[in-house]
Order: sequence, then C-alpha cells, then structure tokens
Amino acid sequence: MDLKQGDLENIILNALWDLESDGSERIFVGDIQEKIKSPSKKWAYTTVKTVLDRLVDKDIAVREKDGKKYLYRSVVDRDEAGILALKKVVRQYFKNDVNELVSCLNKLDSLDAQALAERKVASGQLEDTRKGLAAR
Repeated sequence: MDLKQGDLENIILNALWDLESDGSERIFVGDIQEKIKSPSKKWAYTTVKTVLDRLVDKDIAVREKDGKKYLYRSVVDRDEAGILALKKVVRQYFKNDVNELVSCLNKLDSLDAQALAERKVASGQLEDTRKGLAAR
C-alpha cells in the first residue's frame, strides 16, 4: 500500500486517528470538523466531507451509512501509516539503507541543537540592543 495524501488529508486523518484512540466508535463529519477547528480557522462541513471521501477513495478510510449521514473510520492505523511512510523515505532517499536514515536523524538532532543555540545568541543580541536603546 502506498499512502499519498495532501496536507489537509493528513490533518483530517490525524483527527480521525485521535478520535478513534479516544474511544470514539461513531465518527461523523461534524466530529472531525470540530476536532480540527482552531481559533483562526474553521473548516466547512462540505470541505471536511469531501476530504474524508477522498480518503475513502484511496482506501485509507471507510464510511458506513447511518441514516442520512455517514460514519467514518480509518483502515490504516497511525503506526502502520508511519511505517509505510518511513519505508518510502528510506527507499527514495537512502537507497533502502535504514542506517543511513538513522545517521541523518542524528544530524537532525545536532542541527536542532545548533539552531536553538543560534536563536539564543540572536535573542541575547536583540536584548542587548533593546537595553542600549532604552538607556539613551
């Protein structure tokens, strides 16, 4: 199985997984819509339903008629999807060598530490400048 989904599909799929892991057995479009809303963005019901239907078409989720509405559930769990995605990354970028992926991940940790150190230095410089301007 080759999972391919866009950013909004990932947001909705993660919301579906979250609701399932919380024990929800009856998940409707409105439940997903509520789960993904934020103070800055509320997704339209039709948008969420369209994306869920796309996930169904891709065999990542299934739907079941319940009266006039549909219930949704995932076919692939989060761990399985993560493993499939990592296998694809290892195949595409690391010539099927997991050790090369691990080496790259170790570099990522050091890059994160370096970026954090650089931000601290920049923050200190900004604070020094601010104090200098305030003293004038």
